[in-house]
Amino acid sequence: MNMETNSGEKRNTLLIPIIIVGAIALILAIVLLIKIPQLHEIQQGLEQEKEVLEQELTELSESYNNLKTENDTLNEQMLREQEKITTLLEKMKEFRNNSYAEINRYKKEIGTLKGVLRSYVVQVDSLNRINSELRAENREVKQQMDWVRERNTKLEKESEELKDVVEKASILHAQDFTITPIKSNGKRVDWKKCVQLRADFLIEKNITAKRGSRTIYLRITKPDGTVLCSDGKSTFKYQNAKLQYSAKRDIQYEGEALEAAIYCANDGTLQKGDYKAEIFSNNELMATCEFAFK
Repeated sequence: MNMETNSGEKRNTLLIPIIIVGAIALILAIVLLIKIPQLHEIQQGLEQEKEVLEQELTELSESYNNLKTENDTLNEQMLREQEKITTLLEKMKEFRNNSYAEINRYKKEIGTLKGVLRSYVVQVDSLNRINSELRAENREVKQQMDWVRERNTKLEKESEELKDVVEKASILHAQDFTITPIKSNGKRVDWKKCVQLRADFLIEKNITAKRGSRTIYLRITKPDGTVLCSDGKSTFKYQNAKLQYSAKRDIQYEGEALEAAIYCANDGTLQKGDYKAEIFSNNELMATCEFAFK
């Protein structure tokens, strides 16, 4: 009887720990069944947080790429910030310790980077606005300079045109230009018997012409193309050439109409045919006439 009682007590003593261990195992199993979905949900949340942070870093890098400025110093500073973003993005891709503490550390760093970006956005906007204003001012100044240059060019052209008009207006012209063969007493005779040729002309009134002494040149071209009474050394300037002349005379011109005559001696070379006579003064042709000896 006593032996059976002792045996039962031993079995009861062994069952109690087993039951306790079983209960603990059951509790742990229940806890694990509850916690595993929670842990899985936490892991998914951390992965999503990581993806969001990586996206934010990528957008930060793109934002820097879109910042345009002509300031080299500022560009270098922004480039360094982009390098920081690239480095942090590489670290996050290698990140395996998926803890909220680590995620929060990255969030803090990204927040700092965002703040720096905002300061650069302000600086770039300010510089771009200033540069835009300067470009607008430069365009305005350039337009004004172009207008001044155009105006000066126009004034110079008008001045040259006015100068040409004045110069043309100041040219002396002659009318009633004739050539007459005469004797020594001034009477008209046949060309074969003449002592000299007299060129008569009337200088027109010209109030814009230069007043004072001037030389009038007479040039008579014979039928053979040579110049009457020319020794080859008697020349005057006309335009860009030197011409031979037959005779010349100095006059005093005061702006009023003036009758004048120039005498050219018969050098014995007069011949039958058509002649051309011209008078010049101050590098300009005053009058032309043609006549013939038959």
